[in-house]
Amino acid sequence: MPYLVTEMKTDEYGVKHPVGPRERVDLITNPLAIINRTIPMVMFEGSVTFLLDKTRKHALTLETREEQKEFMFDILRMLNPKQTKEVEDVYNGLSEHSKDKFIQDCISIDRNGLLITSNGLYVRWEAFDPDGSLRDKIISVYEKYPEIMAPYHIFMPKPKWGRDIYIGDDYVGYQMIMDLKQSGEKGFSVRSAGAISDESLPEKSNGNRNGSESHSSKPIRFGELSKK
Repeated sequence: MPYLVTEMKTDEYGVKHPVGPRERVDLITNPLAIINRTIPMVMFEGSVTFLLDKTRKHALTLETREEQKEFMFDILRMLNPKQTKEVEDVYNGLSEHSKDKFIQDCISIDRNGLLITSNGLYVRWEAFDPDGSLRDKIISVYEKYPEIMAPYHIFMPKPKWGRDIYIGDDYVGYQMIMDLKQSGEKGFSVRSAGAISDESLPEKSNGNRNGSESHSSKPIRFGELSKK
C-alpha cells in the first residue's frame, strides 16, 4: 500500500527517503475521472478533505487556542461562510473548558501524528450558494495558504529493493467509495455516461428504445447504480 508523508530527505546518491509519520492510502484516483455517482460533489470531495486535513495538522503547530480557532475558522469561512457563522455562534456560547474540548475535537490528531478520521473539521456543501462556486472557494484557499496546503510526498513500499520508492507529489484527500458486491463470473455492470432523465436514470435514444439500433452509441463506464 502507498503512504503519504509531509517531509523527505535526499541522500548522496539522489535517492529520496520518507521522514516523519506515514499515512497509509487505500486508493489514489484521478478526481476528474468520476468513480462514483454522477454528482458534482464527487469532483471536489478529495480536494475539500485534503484542505481540511492540512488545516488540522497546521492548527496543531500553533501555540494558543485562539490562534488555532482563528486559523481553522478562516478556512471554514472561505469554504462556507454561512456554516462558519453558525459554528461561531455555538463556539462563543461555550465555557472556557468546552472551548478547549471543541478545538481538540476539531484537530483530533493521535500520539503518532496521524489524523483521527471519526472527528475533525467538516464543511457543509450548499447546493445553491450565492457566495460563489465551491471550485472557486477551494482555489482561494490554495492561493492564500500555498505553503500550508502543499502536496504530500507519496511513497510505495518495495521490500525486494530494501527501501521505499518515491512516486511523486500530489494532493490526496479522503473520499467515500461504495464497493460493488459482484464477481467477474457473473459478468460486469455498466452505466451510460450519456444523458439522464428527470429521475436520474440513463436516457435511451429513440433507436435504442424501439430496437432499431444494433448497439449502443454512447460510452459506458463502471458504476455503483447496478443491481447487486
